[in-house]
Amino acid sequence: MMRSSIHQVHHESTGVMNIIANPQQEHQSQIKGEKSIQLFLSVPGGLEDVVVCKLPTLLVEAAAKISYRIGSGYLTVNFFVNEESFRASNTTIVTRVIADLVQHPPPCIFAAYVSIGTIAIPRKIFDSSKDLLAYVLGGFRRLQQQEQCGKGNGAYNDEPATDLGLSWHEGLAVLGSTPSPLAERLNSPISRSGHDPGNLSGVPSMCFRASFDRSDVQHKGVRSQDIAAGLGGVTGRVFSSWRVDLKDYDIEIMGRWIREDLEEVDFKLESPEPASGDSSKGSGVQCPLGCSSNKTSEQGCMPEIKMQVGMTLPLALSTCPYRFRPMDGRTSLKIEIAYSLLAMAKPKPGNVVLDMCSGVGTIPIVGAAHYPECHFTGLEVVPFNVEKAGENSKAMIERVNQERLKSGRCNSISSSPMAKESSLARCPSLLVGDARAVCWRSKSIDLIISDLPWGQRESSHLSNCKLYPKLVKEIIRLLKVNGRALLVTGERKLLQRQLDSPFAKPHLKLLQKREITIGFKVIVFELERV
Repeated sequence: MMRSSIHQVHHESTGVMNIIANPQQEHQSQIKGEKSIQLFLSVPGGLEDVVVCKLPTLLVEAAAKISYRIGSGYLTVNFFVNEESFRASNTTIVTRVIADLVQHPPPCIFAAYVSIGTIAIPRKIFDSSKDLLAYVLGGFRRLQQQEQCGKGNGAYNDEPATDLGLSWHEGLAVLGSTPSPLAERLNSPISRSGHDPGNLSGVPSMCFRASFDRSDVQHKGVRSQDIAAGLGGVTGRVFSSWRVDLKDYDIEIMGRWIREDLEEVDFKLESPEPASGDSSKGSGVQCPLGCSSNKTSEQGCMPEIKMQVGMTLPLALSTCPYRFRPMDGRTSLKIEIAYSLLAMAKPKPGNVVLDMCSGVGTIPIVGAAHYPECHFTGLEVVPFNVEKAGENSKAMIERVNQERLKSGRCNSISSSPMAKESSLARCPSLLVGDARAVCWRSKSIDLIISDLPWGQRESSHLSNCKLYPKLVKEIIRLLKVNGRALLVTGERKLLQRQLDSPFAKPHLKLLQKREITIGFKVIVFELERV
Protein backbone atom coordinates (compact mmCIF):
# COMPACT_ATOMS: atom_id res chain seq x y z
CA MET A 1 0.00 0.00 0.00
CA MET A 2 1.34 3.38 -0.96
CA ARG A 3 1.77 5.79 1.90
CA SER A 4 -0.21 9.04 1.60
CA SER A 5 1.69 12.28 1.88
CA ILE A 6 0.37 15.53 3.27
CA HIS A 7 0.24 18.83 1.41
CA GLN A 8 0.11 22.16 3.25
CA VAL A 9 -1.56 25.36 2.13
CA HIS A 10 -1.11 28.40 4.36
CA HIS A 11 -3.24 31.56 4.35
CA GLU A 12 -1.45 34.57 5.77
CA SER A 13 -4.59 36.51 6.64
CA THR A 14 -6.13 33.74 8.71
CA GLY A 15 -3.27 31.64 10.03
CA VAL A 16 -5.21 28.44 9.18
CA MET A 17 -3.88 25.82 6.82
CA ASN A 18 -5.25 22.95 4.83
CA ILE A 19 -4.48 19.26 5.08
CA ILE A 20 -5.13 17.25 1.94
CA ALA A 21 -4.78 13.57 2.79
CA ASN A 22 -4.45 12.27 -0.75
CA PRO A 23 -1.94 13.96 -3.08
CA GLN A 24 -3.83 12.60 -6.11
CA GLN A 25 -6.80 14.76 -5.11
CA GLU A 26 -4.65 17.86 -4.62
CA HIS A 27 -5.39 19.44 -8.01
CA GLN A 28 -9.11 18.68 -7.76
CA SER A 29 -9.27 20.01 -4.20
CA GLN A 30 -7.54 23.21 -5.20
CA ILE A 31 -10.07 23.69 -8.02
CA LYS A 32 -13.01 23.09 -5.74
CA GLY A 33 -11.34 25.05 -2.95
CA GLU A 34 -11.99 22.57 -0.16
CA LYS A 35 -10.30 23.25 3.16
CA SER A 36 -10.01 20.69 5.92
CA ILE A 37 -9.18 20.79 9.62
CA GLN A 38 -9.53 17.67 11.72
CA LEU A 39 -9.82 17.28 15.48
CA PHE A 40 -9.82 14.03 17.41
CA LEU A 41 -11.34 13.96 20.89
CA SER A 42 -10.38 11.55 23.66
CA VAL A 43 -13.54 10.16 25.30
CA PRO A 44 -14.49 7.22 27.54
CA GLY A 45 -13.87 4.07 25.52
CA GLY A 46 -17.01 2.06 24.80
CA LEU A 47 -19.29 5.08 25.28
CA GLU A 48 -18.46 6.90 22.04
CA ASP A 49 -22.05 6.68 20.75
CA VAL A 50 -23.29 8.23 24.00
CA VAL A 51 -20.68 10.99 24.15
CA VAL A 52 -21.19 12.08 20.55
CA CYS A 53 -24.78 13.05 21.39
CA LYS A 54 -23.49 15.36 24.13
CA LEU A 55 -21.14 17.43 21.98
CA PRO A 56 -21.79 21.19 21.91
CA THR A 57 -24.41 22.27 19.38
CA LEU A 58 -22.05 24.82 17.89
CA LEU A 59 -19.46 22.15 17.14
CA VAL A 60 -21.99 19.71 15.66
CA GLU A 61 -23.53 22.34 13.39
CA ALA A 62 -20.16 23.55 12.11
CA ALA A 63 -18.66 20.09 11.53
CA ALA A 64 -18.84 18.49 8.11
CA LYS A 65 -18.20 15.02 9.47
CA ILE A 66 -18.26 13.44 12.92
CA SER A 67 -17.38 9.78 13.23
CA TYR A 68 -16.27 7.26 15.82
CA ARG A 69 -15.30 3.66 16.31
CA ILE A 70 -16.86 1.92 19.32
CA GLY A 71 -14.10 0.90 21.71
CA SER A 72 -11.45 3.20 20.26
CA GLY A 73 -11.91 5.95 22.86
CA TYR A 74 -11.88 8.71 20.23
CA LEU A 75 -14.26 10.85 18.18
CA THR A 76 -13.12 12.39 14.90
CA VAL A 77 -14.44 15.79 13.84
CA ASN A 78 -13.81 17.23 10.37
CA PHE A 79 -14.39 20.80 9.28
CA PHE A 80 -14.57 21.49 5.54
CA VAL A 81 -14.43 25.13 4.47
CA ASN A 82 -15.25 26.58 1.07
CA GLU A 83 -12.41 28.37 -0.77
CA GLU A 84 -14.41 31.47 -1.73
CA SER A 85 -15.95 32.03 1.69
CA PHE A 86 -12.92 30.84 3.65
CA ARG A 87 -11.64 34.33 4.44
CA ALA A 88 -15.11 35.62 5.25
CA SER A 89 -17.48 33.67 7.50
CA ASN A 90 -16.46 30.02 7.57
CA THR A 91 -13.07 30.70 9.11
CA THR A 92 -14.73 32.72 11.85
CA ILE A 93 -17.11 29.84 12.55
CA VAL A 94 -14.36 27.23 12.83
CA THR A 95 -12.22 29.52 14.97
CA ARG A 96 -15.21 30.20 17.18
CA VAL A 97 -15.93 26.48 17.53
CA ILE A 98 -12.35 25.72 18.57
CA ALA A 99 -12.30 28.69 20.96
CA ASP A 100 -15.55 27.50 22.57
CA LEU A 101 -14.15 23.98 22.86
CA VAL A 102 -11.03 25.30 24.59
CA GLN A 103 -12.82 27.67 26.97
CA HIS A 104 -15.80 25.43 27.73
CA PRO A 105 -14.73 21.81 27.20
CA PRO A 106 -17.64 19.35 27.36
CA PRO A 107 -17.60 17.28 30.56
CA CYS A 108 -17.57 14.07 28.50
CA ILE A 109 -14.12 14.49 26.88
CA PHE A 110 -10.70 13.97 28.42
CA ALA A 111 -8.67 15.90 25.84
CA ALA A 112 -8.79 17.29 22.31
CA TYR A 113 -6.14 17.28 19.60
CA VAL A 114 -5.70 18.90 16.20
CA SER A 115 -4.47 16.37 13.67
CA ILE A 116 -1.26 17.16 11.81
CA GLY A 117 -1.22 13.99 9.72
CA THR A 118 -0.61 10.26 9.79
CA ILE A 119 2.40 7.99 9.72
CA ALA A 120 1.99 4.75 7.79
CA ILE A 121 3.89 1.75 9.13
CA PRO A 122 4.22 -1.28 6.82
CA ARG A 123 2.60 -4.33 8.33
CA LYS A 124 5.76 -6.39 7.95
CA ILE A 125 7.63 -3.94 10.16
CA PHE A 126 4.77 -3.71 12.65
CA ASP A 127 4.66 -7.48 13.11
CA SER A 128 8.34 -7.62 14.06
CA SER A 129 9.19 -6.18 17.46
CA LYS A 130 12.83 -5.70 16.55
CA ASP A 131 12.08 -3.98 13.24
CA LEU A 132 9.34 -1.81 14.73
CA LEU A 133 11.54 -0.63 17.58
CA ALA A 134 14.35 0.27 15.16
CA TYR A 135 11.85 1.92 12.82
CA VAL A 136 10.36 4.07 15.60
CA LEU A 137 13.63 5.08 17.23
CA GLY A 138 15.11 5.74 13.80
CA GLY A 139 12.66 8.55 13.15
CA PHE A 140 9.93 6.51 11.39
CA ARG A 141 12.00 6.11 8.25
CA ARG A 142 10.22 4.26 5.49
CA LEU A 143 11.48 1.10 3.87
CA GLN A 144 12.04 0.94 0.17
CA GLN A 145 8.93 0.25 -1.85
CA GLN A 146 9.97 -3.27 -2.76
CA GLU A 147 10.31 -4.11 0.94
CA GLN A 148 6.79 -2.83 1.59
CA CYS A 149 5.61 -5.38 -0.98
CA GLY A 150 7.70 -8.10 0.63
CA LYS A 151 10.38 -8.29 -2.06
CA GLY A 152 13.35 -6.51 -0.50
CA ASN A 153 16.00 -7.16 2.07
CA GLY A 154 14.75 -4.67 4.63
CA ALA A 155 17.13 -1.82 3.81
CA TYR A 156 16.05 1.68 4.74
CA ASN A 157 16.06 4.39 2.12
CA ASP A 158 18.05 7.58 2.52
CA GLU A 159 15.15 10.02 2.91
CA PRO A 160 15.41 12.54 5.77
CA ALA A 161 14.07 11.35 9.09
CA THR A 162 11.78 14.37 9.29
CA ASP A 163 10.15 13.74 5.89
CA LEU A 164 6.95 12.32 7.36
CA GLY A 165 4.44 14.63 5.71
CA LEU A 166 3.31 16.02 9.07
CA SER A 167 1.75 19.47 8.90
CA TRP A 168 3.51 21.08 11.84
CA HIS A 169 2.53 24.56 10.70
CA GLU A 170 -1.11 23.47 10.54
CA GLY A 171 -1.09 22.41 14.17
CA LEU A 172 0.73 25.52 15.35
CA ALA A 173 -1.70 27.73 13.42
CA VAL A 174 -4.70 26.13 15.12
CA LEU A 175 -3.03 26.37 18.53
CA GLY A 176 -2.31 30.01 17.77
CA SER A 177 -6.00 30.67 17.14
CA THR A 178 -7.07 29.46 20.60
CA PRO A 179 -7.82 31.84 23.49
CA SER A 180 -4.87 30.76 25.63
CA PRO A 181 -1.50 32.04 26.87
CA LEU A 182 0.14 29.62 24.44
CA ALA A 183 -1.48 31.44 21.51
CA GLU A 184 0.02 34.75 22.62
CA ARG A 185 3.50 33.25 22.29
CA LEU A 186 2.77 31.61 18.95
CA ASN A 187 0.87 34.30 17.07
CA SER A 188 3.60 36.82 16.44
CA PRO A 189 6.25 34.42 15.09
CA ILE A 190 3.72 32.62 12.92
CA SER A 191 2.52 35.87 11.42
CA ARG A 192 6.09 36.88 10.62
CA SER A 193 6.88 33.63 8.85
CA GLY A 194 3.37 33.08 7.55
CA HIS A 195 4.34 33.74 3.94
CA ASP A 196 6.32 30.50 3.87
CA PRO A 197 4.44 27.45 5.25
CA GLY A 198 7.63 25.40 5.26
CA ASN A 199 9.54 27.92 7.35
CA LEU A 200 9.48 26.89 11.01
CA SER A 201 12.49 28.92 12.09
CA GLY A 202 10.31 31.74 13.39
CA VAL A 203 8.58 29.52 15.96
CA PRO A 204 9.72 30.52 19.46
CA SER A 205 11.46 28.16 21.83
CA MET A 206 9.01 25.90 23.65
CA CYS A 207 8.96 23.09 26.15
CA PHE A 208 7.29 19.99 24.76
CA ARG A 209 6.60 16.38 25.43
CA ALA A 210 5.45 13.50 23.24
CA SER A 211 2.83 10.97 24.32
CA PHE A 212 1.32 7.89 22.74
CA ASP A 213 -1.94 6.03 23.34
CA ARG A 214 -1.70 2.41 22.29
CA SER A 215 -5.30 1.69 23.35
CA ASP A 216 -5.94 -2.07 23.05
CA VAL A 217 -3.24 -2.65 20.43
CA GLN A 218 -0.74 -4.90 22.17
CA HIS A 219 2.80 -5.32 20.87
CA LYS A 220 5.39 -7.30 22.77
CA GLY A 221 8.79 -5.71 22.92
CA VAL A 222 7.68 -2.20 21.96
CA ARG A 223 6.28 0.00 24.73
CA SER A 224 4.18 3.13 24.46
CA GLN A 225 7.16 5.03 25.88
CA ASP A 226 9.30 3.84 22.97
CA ILE A 227 6.87 5.15 20.37
CA ALA A 228 6.49 8.41 22.31
CA ALA A 229 10.28 8.72 22.35
CA GLY A 230 10.31 8.29 18.58
CA LEU A 231 7.72 11.06 18.17
CA GLY A 232 9.74 13.25 20.52
CA GLY A 233 12.88 12.65 18.50
CA VAL A 234 11.16 13.68 15.27
CA THR A 235 9.76 16.80 16.96
CA GLY A 236 13.16 17.73 18.34
CA ARG A 237 14.73 17.49 14.90
CA VAL A 238 12.03 19.69 13.37
CA PHE A 239 12.23 22.27 16.17
CA SER A 240 15.84 22.28 17.24
CA SER A 241 15.30 25.08 19.78
CA TRP A 242 12.59 23.18 21.66
CA ARG A 243 13.49 21.24 24.79
CA VAL A 244 11.80 18.30 26.45
CA ASP A 245 9.91 18.78 29.72
CA LEU A 246 7.54 15.99 30.71
CA LYS A 247 5.76 18.02 33.41
CA ASP A 248 5.88 21.75 32.68
CA TYR A 249 5.41 21.55 28.93
CA ASP A 250 3.86 24.10 26.55
CA ILE A 251 3.01 21.78 23.68
CA GLU A 252 2.19 18.08 23.68
CA ILE A 253 2.63 15.93 20.58
CA MET A 254 0.15 13.05 20.71
CA GLY A 255 0.09 9.83 18.71
CA ARG A 256 -2.47 7.05 18.53
CA TRP A 257 -3.19 3.98 16.45
CA ILE A 258 -6.09 4.31 14.03
CA ARG A 259 -8.19 1.25 14.87
CA GLU A 260 -9.23 0.17 11.39
CA ASP A 261 -10.22 -3.22 12.79
CA LEU A 262 -13.20 -1.46 14.39
CA GLU A 263 -16.19 -0.38 12.30
CA GLU A 264 -16.39 3.35 11.69
CA VAL A 265 -19.77 4.94 12.43
CA ASP A 266 -20.76 8.27 10.92
CA PHE A 267 -22.70 10.44 13.37
CA LYS A 268 -22.79 13.34 10.92
CA LEU A 269 -21.61 13.20 7.33
CA GLU A 270 -21.65 16.12 4.93
CA SER A 271 -19.32 16.86 2.04
CA PRO A 272 -19.22 20.41 0.73
CA GLU A 273 -19.71 20.69 -3.02
CA PRO A 274 -18.83 24.33 -3.73
CA ALA A 275 -20.80 25.99 -6.47
CA SER A 276 -19.85 29.22 -8.21
CA GLY A 277 -19.81 31.84 -5.49
CA ASP A 278 -21.64 29.57 -3.06
CA SER A 279 -20.91 26.72 -0.66
CA SER A 280 -23.84 24.42 -1.36
CA LYS A 281 -23.58 20.94 0.10
CA GLY A 282 -23.15 18.03 -2.25
CA SER A 283 -23.80 14.35 -1.92
CA GLY A 284 -20.19 13.28 -2.23
CA VAL A 285 -18.22 11.94 0.72
CA GLN A 286 -14.59 12.82 1.37
CA CYS A 287 -12.57 10.40 3.43
CA PRO A 288 -11.14 12.07 6.55
CA LEU A 289 -7.45 12.33 7.23
CA GLY A 290 -6.03 8.94 8.11
CA CYS A 291 -9.11 7.04 6.95
CA SER A 292 -8.22 4.18 4.64
CA SER A 293 -9.23 0.66 3.88
CA ASN A 294 -7.25 -1.96 5.76
CA LYS A 295 -6.98 -4.19 2.72
CA THR A 296 -4.19 -5.09 0.35
CA SER A 297 -3.63 -2.75 -2.55
CA GLU A 298 -3.96 -3.60 -6.22
CA GLN A 299 -0.22 -4.28 -6.37
CA GLY A 300 -0.60 -6.93 -3.66
CA CYS A 301 1.27 -5.01 -0.96
CA MET A 302 0.58 -5.78 2.66
CA PRO A 303 -1.70 -3.37 4.54
CA GLU A 304 -0.26 -0.53 6.56
CA ILE A 305 -0.86 0.37 10.17
CA LYS A 306 -1.85 4.00 10.53
CA MET A 307 -0.68 6.23 13.36
CA GLN A 308 -2.43 9.56 13.74
CA VAL A 309 -0.35 12.42 15.12
CA GLY A 310 -1.76 15.58 16.65
CA MET A 311 -1.11 18.50 18.94
CA THR A 312 -3.03 18.84 22.20
CA LEU A 313 -5.45 21.75 22.41
CA PRO A 314 -5.03 23.77 25.65
CA LEU A 315 -8.43 22.97 27.16
CA ALA A 316 -9.40 24.94 30.26
CA LEU A 317 -9.98 21.81 32.35
CA SER A 318 -8.65 23.17 35.65
CA THR A 319 -11.06 26.13 35.65
CA CYS A 320 -14.14 24.18 34.54
CA PRO A 321 -16.65 24.14 37.44
CA TYR A 322 -18.11 20.82 36.30
CA ARG A 323 -14.75 19.10 36.85
CA PHE A 324 -13.93 20.50 40.29
CA ARG A 325 -13.48 17.71 42.86
CA PRO A 326 -11.16 18.66 45.73
CA MET A 327 -11.36 15.29 47.51
CA ASP A 328 -10.53 11.97 45.85
CA GLY A 329 -10.96 8.43 47.07
CA ARG A 330 -8.90 5.30 46.48
CA THR A 331 -10.98 4.26 43.48
CA SER A 332 -12.77 7.46 42.48
CA LEU A 333 -14.60 7.32 39.17
CA LYS A 334 -13.47 9.93 36.66
CA ILE A 335 -15.94 12.78 36.26
CA GLU A 336 -16.00 12.32 32.47
CA ILE A 337 -17.01 8.66 32.88
CA ALA A 338 -19.66 9.49 35.48
CA TYR A 339 -21.16 12.09 33.17
CA SER A 340 -21.18 9.64 30.26
CA LEU A 341 -22.88 6.95 32.36
CA LEU A 342 -25.55 9.46 33.34
CA ALA A 343 -26.01 10.38 29.69
CA MET A 344 -26.39 6.69 28.90
CA ALA A 345 -29.01 6.31 31.66
CA LYS A 346 -31.01 9.39 30.50
CA PRO A 347 -32.71 10.28 33.81
CA LYS A 348 -36.09 11.92 33.33
CA PRO A 349 -37.41 14.97 35.23
CA GLY A 350 -38.76 13.95 38.60
CA ASN A 351 -36.79 10.70 38.77
CA VAL A 352 -35.32 9.53 42.06
CA VAL A 353 -31.79 8.34 41.30
CA LEU A 354 -29.71 6.30 43.75
CA ASP A 355 -26.02 5.39 43.84
CA MET A 356 -25.76 2.51 46.29
CA CYS A 357 -21.94 2.64 46.46
CA SER A 358 -21.25 6.34 46.00
CA GLY A 359 -17.76 6.58 47.53
CA VAL A 360 -16.78 10.26 47.41
CA GLY A 361 -20.04 11.06 45.62
CA THR A 362 -18.95 11.45 42.00
CA ILE A 363 -22.06 10.05 40.31
CA PRO A 364 -24.73 11.81 42.45
CA ILE A 365 -22.81 15.11 42.45
CA VAL A 366 -22.29 15.14 38.68
CA GLY A 367 -25.91 14.09 38.24
CA ALA A 368 -27.18 16.90 40.46
CA ALA A 369 -25.07 19.42 38.54
CA HIS A 370 -26.39 18.40 35.13
CA TYR A 371 -29.90 17.15 35.93
CA PRO A 372 -31.31 19.61 38.51
CA GLU A 373 -34.87 18.40 37.85
CA CYS A 374 -34.01 14.97 39.33
CA HIS A 375 -33.34 14.00 42.94
CA PHE A 376 -29.98 12.26 43.45
CA THR A 377 -28.97 10.29 46.53
CA GLY A 378 -25.62 8.72 47.32
CA LEU A 379 -25.24 5.91 49.83
CA GLU A 380 -21.82 4.99 51.25
CA VAL A 381 -20.89 2.63 54.08
CA VAL A 382 -17.64 4.45 55.04
CA PRO A 383 -18.39 7.67 57.01
CA PHE A 384 -15.07 9.30 56.05
CA ASN A 385 -15.95 8.96 52.37
CA VAL A 386 -19.31 10.61 53.01
CA GLU A 387 -17.50 13.58 54.57
CA LYS A 388 -15.34 13.85 51.46
CA ALA A 389 -18.42 13.60 49.30
CA GLY A 390 -20.02 16.46 51.22
CA GLU A 391 -17.02 18.70 50.55
CA ASN A 392 -17.01 17.75 46.88
CA SER A 393 -20.72 18.43 46.58
CA LYS A 394 -20.55 21.85 48.17
CA ALA A 395 -17.52 22.90 46.13
CA MET A 396 -18.78 21.75 42.73
CA ILE A 397 -22.42 22.85 43.06
CA GLU A 398 -21.40 26.32 44.25
CA ARG A 399 -19.09 26.78 41.28
CA VAL A 400 -21.65 25.40 38.83
CA ASN A 401 -24.37 27.77 40.04
CA GLN A 402 -22.00 30.73 39.96
CA GLU A 403 -21.12 29.89 36.37
CA ARG A 404 -24.79 29.56 35.41
CA LEU A 405 -25.70 32.89 36.98
CA LYS A 406 -22.70 34.55 35.36
CA SER A 407 -23.46 33.19 31.89
CA GLY A 408 -27.19 33.80 32.17
CA ARG A 409 -28.14 30.17 31.68
CA CYS A 410 -30.61 30.44 34.54
CA ASN A 411 -32.61 33.11 32.75
CA SER A 412 -35.64 31.25 31.51
CA ILE A 413 -38.61 32.73 29.65
CA SER A 414 -40.01 33.74 33.00
CA SER A 415 -37.47 35.90 34.82
CA SER A 416 -39.10 35.33 38.19
CA PRO A 417 -36.87 34.36 41.14
CA MET A 418 -38.73 31.05 41.41
CA ALA A 419 -37.92 30.17 37.80
CA LYS A 420 -34.24 31.01 38.29
CA GLU A 421 -34.08 29.00 41.51
CA SER A 422 -35.59 25.94 39.83
CA SER A 423 -32.84 25.95 37.18
CA LEU A 424 -30.01 26.05 39.73
CA ALA A 425 -28.31 22.82 40.74
CA ARG A 426 -29.03 21.42 44.18
CA CYS A 427 -26.69 19.37 46.31
CA PRO A 428 -27.54 15.67 46.31
CA SER A 429 -28.43 13.75 49.45
CA LEU A 430 -25.28 12.00 50.67
CA LEU A 431 -25.95 9.44 53.39
CA VAL A 432 -24.10 6.87 55.45
CA GLY A 433 -25.72 3.53 54.80
CA ASP A 434 -25.28 -0.11 53.89
CA ALA A 435 -26.15 -1.07 50.31
CA ARG A 436 -27.09 -4.55 51.55
CA ALA A 437 -29.92 -3.12 53.66
CA VAL A 438 -31.07 0.29 52.43
CA CYS A 439 -33.47 2.02 54.80
CA TRP A 440 -35.88 3.04 52.03
CA ARG A 441 -39.29 1.65 51.28
CA SER A 442 -39.72 -0.86 48.47
CA LYS A 443 -40.35 0.24 44.87
CA SER A 444 -39.35 3.85 45.54
CA ILE A 445 -36.40 4.28 43.14
CA ASP A 446 -36.64 5.09 39.43
CA LEU A 447 -32.98 4.66 38.53
CA ILE A 448 -29.91 3.12 40.15
CA ILE A 449 -26.43 3.98 38.83
CA SER A 450 -23.53 2.45 40.74
CA ASP A 451 -19.88 1.57 40.31
CA LEU A 452 -19.90 -1.63 42.36
CA PRO A 453 -16.94 -2.73 44.51
CA TRP A 454 -14.39 -4.70 42.50
CA GLY A 455 -10.63 -4.95 42.20
CA GLN A 456 -7.89 -5.38 44.77
CA ARG A 457 -8.03 -1.82 46.09
CA GLU A 458 -11.69 -2.08 46.97
CA SER A 459 -12.36 -5.63 48.10
CA SER A 460 -11.44 -9.24 47.47
CA HIS A 461 -13.29 -11.58 45.16
CA LEU A 462 -14.30 -13.70 48.14
CA SER A 463 -15.98 -10.76 49.87
CA ASN A 464 -17.72 -9.79 46.62
CA CYS A 465 -19.13 -13.30 46.36
CA LYS A 466 -20.95 -12.60 49.62
CA LEU A 467 -21.80 -8.98 48.78
CA TYR A 468 -23.22 -9.19 45.25
CA PRO A 469 -26.23 -11.47 45.97
CA LYS A 470 -27.42 -9.10 48.69
CA LEU A 471 -26.89 -6.07 46.43
CA VAL A 472 -28.96 -7.62 43.66
CA LYS A 473 -31.76 -8.48 46.10
CA GLU A 474 -31.84 -4.87 47.32
CA ILE A 475 -31.93 -3.60 43.75
CA ILE A 476 -34.95 -5.80 43.06
CA ARG A 477 -36.68 -4.51 46.19
CA LEU A 478 -35.94 -0.81 45.66
CA LEU A 479 -36.67 -0.40 41.96
CA LYS A 480 -40.09 0.55 40.72
CA VAL A 481 -41.64 -1.56 37.99
CA ASN A 482 -39.93 -0.54 34.72
CA GLY A 483 -37.22 1.13 36.79
CA ARG A 484 -33.66 0.66 35.55
CA ALA A 485 -30.22 -0.01 36.99
CA LEU A 486 -26.79 0.66 35.46
CA LEU A 487 -24.16 -1.36 37.28
CA VAL A 488 -20.44 -1.02 36.53
CA THR A 489 -18.18 -3.87 37.61
CA GLY A 490 -15.03 -5.76 36.76
CA GLU A 491 -16.60 -8.86 38.35
CA ARG A 492 -18.58 -9.56 35.19
CA LYS A 493 -18.94 -13.31 35.66
CA LEU A 494 -19.90 -12.98 39.30
CA LEU A 495 -22.64 -10.44 38.61
CA GLN A 496 -23.91 -12.43 35.64
CA ARG A 497 -24.30 -15.49 37.87
CA GLN A 498 -26.43 -13.46 40.28
CA LEU A 499 -28.63 -12.21 37.45
CA ASP A 500 -29.11 -15.77 36.19
CA SER A 501 -30.01 -17.08 39.65
CA PRO A 502 -33.64 -18.05 40.44
CA PHE A 503 -34.15 -15.12 42.85
CA ALA A 504 -33.20 -12.49 40.23
CA LYS A 505 -34.05 -13.79 36.76
CA PRO A 506 -37.86 -13.39 37.05
CA HIS A 507 -37.51 -9.78 38.26
CA LEU A 508 -34.64 -8.25 36.28
CA LYS A 509 -34.40 -8.05 32.51
CA LEU A 510 -30.97 -7.55 30.99
CA LEU A 511 -31.26 -4.75 28.41
CA GLN A 512 -27.62 -4.65 27.39
CA LYS A 513 -24.05 -5.38 28.43
CA ARG A 514 -21.44 -2.91 27.30
CA GLU A 515 -17.68 -3.08 27.72
CA ILE A 516 -16.13 0.26 28.64
CA THR A 517 -12.68 1.44 29.66
CA ILE A 518 -12.16 3.17 32.99
CA GLY A 519 -8.48 2.39 33.20
CA PHE A 520 -9.43 -1.30 33.13
CA LYS A 521 -11.91 -3.08 30.91
CA VAL A 522 -15.19 -3.37 32.82
CA ILE A 523 -18.80 -4.14 31.96
CA VAL A 524 -21.85 -1.92 32.30
CA PHE A 525 -24.99 -3.98 32.97
CA GLU A 526 -28.22 -2.17 32.11
CA LEU A 527 -31.14 -3.84 33.83
CA GLU A 528 -34.89 -3.25 33.94
CA ARG A 529 -37.25 -4.19 36.76
CA VAL A 530 -40.13 -6.33 35.49
